[in-house]
Amino acid sequence: MSQSNQDAQTKKQESLDELVQLGSSEYFPIRELSLRTGVNSVTLRAWERRYGLLKPKRTGKGHRLYDQGDVQRVEAILRWIQQGVAVSKVRALLEKGATLDGVVPSNEWLEWQESLVKAARAFQEDKIEQMYQQIFSQYPAEIAIRDWLLPSFELLGKGAALVFCESVVLSCLIARVSNFKTQQKSATKVLITGLASQRSFWCFMAAAILLDKGLSCCVVPNAQHSNDWSSLIEGIKAHSVLVFCENELVNKAEELIDQMQQWQMPVAVIGASFWLAAHNADVTDLGEVKVYSEALGGVIDFIDRLEK
Repeated sequence: MSQSNQDAQTKKQESLDELVQLGSSEYFPIRELSLRTGVNSVTLRAWERRYGLLKPKRTGKGHRLYDQGDVQRVEAILRWIQQGVAVSKVRALLEKGATLDGVVPSNEWLEWQESLVKAARAFQEDKIEQMYQQIFSQYPAEIAIRDWLLPSFELLGKGAALVFCESVVLSCLIARVSNFKTQQKSATKVLITGLASQRSFWCFMAAAILLDKGLSCCVVPNAQHSNDWSSLIEGIKAHSVLVFCENELVNKAEELIDQMQQWQMPVAVIGASFWLAAHNADVTDLGEVKVYSEALGGVIDFIDRLEK
């Protein structure tokens, strides 16, 4: 490189550093790209290193810098993987300007599902953890849960293999939530809770999805009584609540929803049997309290409500 080109490159680099120091809206760090797109920083870095999907600029100290064009590119990547296309195939599709019309979902998800089922039935903890780390580093939690975990659990049915697999994945999710919570600065705090008899698995899957979206959350899946929820809201200063309710509360649907309305904040209540009881009582959608029968759809709709 000639001296003049080196000088020009140095000047450009100094200009980028100065823009960052001045808080320029033209360039921003990876945490801002994560907040604007709902894709966590770990996944964004994986897309860059493994697949060349992103090409950030760099400050003199090597920090990544992005602009609005990168936001649009991440949104385009998300549109493809939302359609079931493996992230490893997305770059070629973007480069040739392909459209979503007639897109064929990748069979990689089927292969990953089969691999998880096989590992679970063989009680291979290390293999399950390895797959979890690979997939959750490449995809937002919502997509990993929708296209990998839930279909795999459906294939496993009931029994020891499912219980074992859920236990291993739950440990991974707890570690993920603990790690990501330290990175979130959102003023909006969500209480995610259930009762002692509820599976805590969905509480932590929901937390993983919310954290990807930049929302702070506190997971308390083992409350002893529904009356404890009000104390938890006050204690952690929650701004909204996501509750997983099932069989033991179906006879108290109207009473419980009336209690939740008094919280005067967005509330999502998720549980098929509870939804049925609330539906029969015609109390499934009362202001800021909404009841959902399907877990993933309920979590996504709840997030949409919070982001409006």
